[in-house]
Amino acid sequence: MSDIGLQGRIKLAEWKRREHFEHFRSLDNPFWSLVVDVDCTAAAAAAKSRGNSFFLLYLHASLNAANAVPEFGWRIIGDEVHCYGPLHASATIMRDDETFGCCFIEYLPDFREFAANAQRQIELVKARPGMCLENDVRNDQIYYSSLPWLKFSALTFACNYKNESVPKIIFGQASLKDGRKMMPVALQVHHALIDGMQVARYFDIFQKSLDNC
Repeated sequence: MSDIGLQGRIKLAEWKRREHFEHFRSLDNPFWSLVVDVDCTAAAAAAKSRGNSFFLLYLHASLNAANAVPEFGWRIIGDEVHCYGPLHASATIMRDDETFGCCFIEYLPDFREFAANAQRQIELVKARPGMCLENDVRNDQIYYSSLPWLKFSALTFACNYKNESVPKIIFGQASLKDGRKMMPVALQVHHALIDGMQVARYFDIFQKSLDNC
């Protein structure tokens, strides 16, 4: 795996979560996941009025939130916990032939710069065959996918239980509910690194970012 974006390491001997880390790491399935509906009314309206990609708008809002929660950049490397940042996106991109490729999208705080770069990378992936996994070695990313055809209230993720600690996020279909445009968002995290409080912080910041697109 790559050390691009490595910012430091947790001192396990001094870490207040050491016992939690060792306990959850020992489990056959150390991951936990949930689905939360986010209000994307303002983001959808902003995308439409400005001619922006709705997908890139909520992806950027999600990256804003992930980069604001340090634990989302923690990774288990061997017997150590490494801290990465800033965090970028590895997003699945659908092609016309109904295959998909993994697109590395750099996080840039300014949305216009982010979207321009993202669109270039997306077009490159669409023009290539295969899964485009050359950036899969990077730890400074979040795994993203989108299911704009489906509303869901639960979801399971494919994963390599022993060697994986990168958070995974899947966006569902945005639909109207009581006059608001709501979108299900599924998140999976490694419980040795991330607890409910950190997930709640992520969703709180994500919602605020969506509200202020």
